[in-house]
Amino acid sequence: MTYSILGLDPAAGQIGVAVQSHFFAVGSRTVRARAGVGVVATQSVVEPSYGPRGLDLLARGVGPREALAELLARDPRASTRQVAVLGVDGEGATHTGRDCIGFAGDAVSEHARAQANLVASPAVPAAMTDAFERAAGSVAERLVAALRAAEDCGGDLRGQQAAALVVVRTEPTGRAYEDVVVDLRVDDAPRPLDELERLLVRSSALHGLVALLETEGLLVGEPTASVESVAEALAELHRAEILAGPGNGEPAVWRGLLLARVGRTEEARACFARARPSVPHIEELLDRLAAAGMWTLEPAELRNLLAG
Repeated sequence: MTYSILGLDPAAGQIGVAVQSHFFAVGSRTVRARAGVGVVATQSVVEPSYGPRGLDLLARGVGPREALAELLARDPRASTRQVAVLGVDGEGATHTGRDCIGFAGDAVSEHARAQANLVASPAVPAAMTDAFERAAGSVAERLVAALRAAEDCGGDLRGQQAAALVVVRTEPTGRAYEDVVVDLRVDDAPRPLDELERLLVRSSALHGLVALLETEGLLVGEPTASVESVAEALAELHRAEILAGPGNGEPAVWRGLLLARVGRTEEARACFARARPSVPHIEELLDRLAAAGMWTLEPAELRNLLAG
């Protein structure tokens, strides 16, 4: 009743897992990832504990085959489980129990592992690994391409309902906002892959905002960032504004804030004007940012900035 894929891009330093199913909130039960460790997908008659337990074993240095064997040995219903494990070193393991509902099977390629049960065609697993290896773009985009390929082969025999996507770094930084590259779920939708792709674009647009807020001297603290750092941040915020689209004014607000902090008042005013239609309380928002110490302007100057 589910198909999933685990994929690794050593050059990008990212590993991820994606799933789609006609099963409500499938991602909450099936997919797990941990930066610097690996990814797990567990499905069929799903046992959600396989995810965290499998990652714990990998983190302790147990290989994927041994970890999966240990999980299965302790499970009296192992024959009904379908599980795949992939470590950041590229080693992996897969189990399709004999009692999984057909078509049920799995496939392995150089950088991916796929599995499926209760699907319309036995070609689904190999279609996913082939698509992942052929696709261009980020790991997240390639995983979604693999889910699309599965759907092109008929997908879940019952249709579509939910999907999920998680991508983490193979080398952790210790900063959660950097180590988890993508973490998205679509719990209930008529076309979950369409929604997942829409969310992925938003995620790409807004993911960098947290890092900018964490960088002293850009959007917080005294405006001490170098000219080069400011230019890079403005370019990132411009990209975020384009990707997020006119319905989301958040990137424009932060871009306007940064411009105002470095004295580029007219450009800041234009950003706030673009943000206003989707941020109805922008005046109050900027007053609160000022109260939090993000502004060097007085309230009267802020009102003048917004009045242009």
